[in-house]
Formats: sequence, structure tokens, C-alpha cells
Amino acid sequence: MTDHSVQTGQTRIDRSRSMGLKLILVGALVVLLGAPLALVNLLAWERANRAETVSAEVGAAYGGAQEMRGPFLVLPYAIDREIEVRDANGRTRREMRTVTETIVLSPDTLHLTGALETRILHRAIYDVPVYEAGLQMSGRFDTGAAGDVLPEGGTIDWSGARMIYAVSDLRGIGEDFRVTLSGRRTLRFEPQSDFDRLGPDGAAWRGMAAPVANLRPGEAFDFEGALQISGAGRFALLASGRETTAEMTSDWPHPGFDGQYLPDTREIGSDGFTARWRVPYLARGVPAAWVEGRGYTLNQASTALFAVNLVTPADGYAQVSRSLKYALLFLAFTLLMFFLIEANGERPVHAAQYGLIGLAQVVFYLLLLAMSEHLGVWAAYGVAALATITLTAGYALTIFRSQPRAMVTFAGLTLTYLVQFVLVLVEDYALLIGSGLVFAALAATMFMTRKVDWYGMTAGVEGKAA
Repeated sequence: MTDHSVQTGQTRIDRSRSMGLKLILVGALVVLLGAPLALVNLLAWERANRAETVSAEVGAAYGGAQEMRGPFLVLPYAIDREIEVRDANGRTRREMRTVTETIVLSPDTLHLTGALETRILHRAIYDVPVYEAGLQMSGRFDTGAAGDVLPEGGTIDWSGARMIYAVSDLRGIGEDFRVTLSGRRTLRFEPQSDFDRLGPDGAAWRGMAAPVANLRPGEAFDFEGALQISGAGRFALLASGRETTAEMTSDWPHPGFDGQYLPDTREIGSDGFTARWRVPYLARGVPAAWVEGRGYTLNQASTALFAVNLVTPADGYAQVSRSLKYALLFLAFTLLMFFLIEANGERPVHAAQYGLIGLAQVVFYLLLLAMSEHLGVWAAYGVAALATITLTAGYALTIFRSQPRAMVTFAGLTLTYLVQFVLVLVEDYALLIGSGLVFAALAATMFMTRKVDWYGMTAGVEGKAA
């Protein structure tokens, strides 16, 4: 009788001590499973980059992300400047020479109207949104502003006046760009790359130029123009006028606005959007006229952009990457749940079984990534979660040999994946929710293990008494 009691006490001592070691093992296993999770994360990053590469390739053939910059009026002038010259002997001296510099004028007023017709191009499993844009522009130039910035002694060459306009990719232009001045003269634009005279960074303004013939000093004139252009992903306009207003419409229901200025008003529906901008002179941050390269450049003016992006709302790679941020946390929750069931039951769970349960949760993210490319991210999440929950709960039934414990496992896993789904949806509150979950998990662990005799002291005393 005494031997049986001691043996029983000894068994209880081993059991209680093994649970403490098991908890440490579970923690170490969570850390080790971070390695395969990192590989899945790397794979998701590689697939997302592949999608971006395909989108860029398809979009480039269609014109790519287009930025429309201009129009500006360019006036060359001659002025005497003291410059350094080097003679045949290598000696330098300073002498007065006539050089050509440039005045750049912004339109006094500029109104832009853009209409984007969109469609989806397909390559393999990837979808790329592209557009055909019709751009209408009107405004007014006042050349009297040139006198305000013309240096003393400078003489404007009015015969060399040009109107310049630039786009990101000329291949997207669907028809010749023409601008009508005061309803009479029509400017015909030609490809133009020789803008180096406009400053060291002027090469970035390769685009189109048209000579403005018969321009008189101080003349003000109205202009109107139209341009058809194709592009992909993004359409941006430059607030090049002293006062700029713009309206953009499209049949794309998911616009994303960015740039220096957001729309003053926007109307977004299932059939598309309408957005309106107004950029006053001071908000533009660009002078009405300047001497190129002397305190200001065209490239500095090119930052005053407002744009719309054709956003794909069901971006599976972004959602999968967001889900992977919380993967280690929910993996720890799952293994902790099995530990707590084991601690309050009679059947032990082997370390290898913990490893298989953890790997099943890792494979969930691999399934989510793979299926999101074909089913859409939310359908993929549902299918992958259901498969993982069913597999893990069925495995729990074979481990614990108890249907109630298997049902508890199924319910716990279902709640875990639902919470993870909510975290992906409400990223702004993810930290708050995640912190609350960690606290709740710790509290549940402390409560459910409050009677565990980690050192086996009680069991030892009972064994000796027996």
C-alpha cells in the first residue's frame, strides 16, 4: 500500500515538472517556427514584386504613369555678362560677352478638364488597370509679366518665343497636340528635347514645343488645347497656372488621390468619380515668372502636382503581407491553447505533435498567398482558414481522444482566425486589438494554470505521507 502511494506521488511530481518544461518548449517552438514564417513572408514579397514588374511592363507599353506638365511660355533674351575665358596659353581673364538666357512665364489662369476611360488588361494571373485620357485645357498668358523679371540691360527676342509642354511618355499620345491662340492662330507642337538651355536639369522636360510667331511685347492672349493620351495606373496634372482650376472624371470606382494638393471636392460612386481642384497662386509655391536657372528652375515647378491613382482594392499581396505581420502572434495563441487543454487534461501532447500543429498554421499563410492570386484575398482567406481549422481540430481529436476537447479546439481556432481577419481589415486599430489579445491570453494562461504545482512540492508531501 505504501509503495503504491509513493509511486503515485512520484508520478505526479514528474507530471507537474514536465508541464513547466513543456511551456518553455512551446515558447521555443514558436520562435523556431518564425523561420518558415519568414520564408513565406519572403515569398509573398517576391510575388508582389513580380506583380509590380508585370504591371510596369504592361503599363509601359500603354504609356505608363503619365504626368502632364505645362504649358509654359519661354522667352529668350540677350544680355551682356562678364564671364571667364581661357586663352591659348591657359590663362583666364574676365571679359564682357553677350549671352542668351531664358524667361519662363506661367499662364495667368489655367483650367484643366480630364476624362479617363478605364479598362483592365490581363497578363497571366495579373490584372493591370489602364486608361485613355482626354485632356482639355484653356487659359490666358500675359507677357507683360516678363518685364518684371527681365534683368537690366536684357533684350527679349520675341521671335524666339516658344510654348512648351511635357508628358512622361510621348508614346501614349493618341493624336497631334494643337493649341489655338485667341481663337485665330493654331500652334503645332513638335517633339522637342533640346531644353538644356533652360538649366542643368532641363533634360527632364523633354516633351513638345511650338514657336509662338508674331508675338508682340506685352501682349496678352487666350489659349485652348486638347490632348488624347493613354497611360496606366496614375494620371497627374501640374498646377502650372498662376491660378489653376481642374476637374477630373472617370468610370473607375476606386480612385486614390495624391500629390501636393488633394481635391477640394470629390464624388465617388460605383459608376466612377468626379474630383475638382483649385490651386491659388500662393498655395502653388511657384512664381508667376522667373529667369531659368537664376533662383528658380522648371524642375522645381514640376513638383506642384495633383494626381489620381487607379487603385485595385483587392490587392491580395498587401492583405497577405498585413496578415503575415501578426502570424507569429496567432501561432503562439494556437500552441498556447493546446498547452492549456493539455494542462487541464490527462493526455499529454508530444513535442513533435506541437511542431506539426505549428507547421499547419504556417502552411495556412502559404495557402492564403497561393489562392489569393486566383480566388481573391477574402475567398482565399476563408478557404485556407477552414482547411487549417478542420485539419488542426481533427488532429486534436486524435491527440486528446475527446470530442468536447476537439470541439473546444475547433471553436478556439475559429475565433483566432476571425480575430486575425478583423485585424487585417482594421489596420488602424491593430495595435490596440493585438495588445488586448496578448493581455487576455496571458490572463487566461494564469487563470487556467493557477492550480498547477510547478515544483511538485504538494505531490511530494502527499507521497511521503502515503
